[in-house]
Amino acid sequence: MNVSGVAFLVSQPDGKATLEVAGRPVFELNPVAALIWENLAVGLPTPEIIAQLARRYNIPEERAASDVTNFIKLLTQYLLLIDDAQLTPG
Repeated sequence: MNVSGVAFLVSQPDGKATLEVAGRPVFELNPVAALIWENLAVGLPTPEIIAQLARRYNIPEERAASDVTNFIKLLTQYLLLIDDAQLTPG
């Protein structure tokens, strides 16, 4: 997964963050979504993000997987996240 080069995360002291696209605030992210974005931005694989969320927030991996998957779908829908497979010619 690759995050869009026009999207930038601006962290806030309360753990929330604002996702800016081309310099404009587009989404306000809760701490979980901000953590998912940060991990996607550094190239962490989805299964590792899920495991990290489950450990950090002491939740079942199924719930973490649902949260991560739903957020990835939303980001993909808004073209803020691109699947590596879509970038590979062939």
